[in-house]
Amino acid sequence: MKKATFAGLIFALLTPVFAFAAADVFHTVVVPVGPQNPRNSEAAIIPLSDGRLLLGWTEFYAGNGADHGPARISGLLSGDGGHAWGGKYTLVENDGGCNVMEVNFLRLKNNDIALFYCQKNSEDKDCRVMMRVSKDEGKTFGSVKQLSADAKYTGLTNGRSIRLKSGRILLEAWEGGYSYCYLSDDDGATWRESQRIKPEKGSWEPACIELKDGRVMMMTRTGMGGQFKSISSDGGDHWSEPVLSPLVGTAAPVSLSRVPTTGDILAIWNHNPGKNVRNPFTAAISKDEGETWEHFKNIEEAADDQWAYPAITWVKNNALLTYFNYKGGLSLQLKELPAAWFYE
Repeated sequence: MKKATFAGLIFALLTPVFAFAAADVFHTVVVPVGPQNPRNSEAAIIPLSDGRLLLGWTEFYAGNGADHGPARISGLLSGDGGHAWGGKYTLVENDGGCNVMEVNFLRLKNNDIALFYCQKNSEDKDCRVMMRVSKDEGKTFGSVKQLSADAKYTGLTNGRSIRLKSGRILLEAWEGGYSYCYLSDDDGATWRESQRIKPEKGSWEPACIELKDGRVMMMTRTGMGGQFKSISSDGGDHWSEPVLSPLVGTAAPVSLSRVPTTGDILAIWNHNPGKNVRNPFTAAISKDEGETWEHFKNIEEAADDQWAYPAITWVKNNALLTYFNYKGGLSLQLKELPAAWFYE
């Protein structure tokens, strides 16, 4: 009897830290597909100075929703923390031969908002990394700056770009099976490329996170059983030989972020070893800076669907997760998950 009472007391003490109600998990289809809108995908969110949220995504407005179909980057605003969205407008009109896509936001030191994206001009030979800056909290984005070289197919992934404690900006990119970063030490005025890494069969769509000791960890999508891991000890200039990480699964990108309440690293990816479908959609926590992972938990796992291209924005202690699903067309989804959910 005493043992049960003691256990109950311990549970009661821990409950305020780790418990959550089912009602705390919120899910909405932000932008569903329609007859003139075959795909809504690859999104990112940034908090604005007035407390609202700006969501940018790739809006395919014609064709069948293929990766190189006509698309622009559109925006929506939320004034209630991400539950209701409205005020749709264009962030970047399609000025490419195919489309513009892959939204990345970053707050600059002067409080401007940087927007990084891809301008696709052909299916496999010309894709350019672009940057625009907003001086009015995302209402408009100014003239374009091209970061990558002409006549190359250089890709980004949505929801990337980080600032290190040193102030350096890292923008994750890939080309020809190599993963690397664009680096800026002057807040985006000038850029240079880091060393490139390439596992045996190539990699794409890297994601980076700064570790507590100042090193940077990169995870890259591969077709070799999961995310390959590489470490930089000099702020992203040079990278270690990539090796397969414990984040095993199919060829699809991962999202990395830090849980505000604990400082642990959160990964979201398709954890399905040996399969070639993007199901299930899984979260895991690392308490030792990416060495090992625990608290594996499926966010989505219905047998008849797939999910991909996660991006996380933390608002207080809640993760706003954007991704798209496949069933019924590629529609943009959003889930709000309290930090405690990932530890259940």
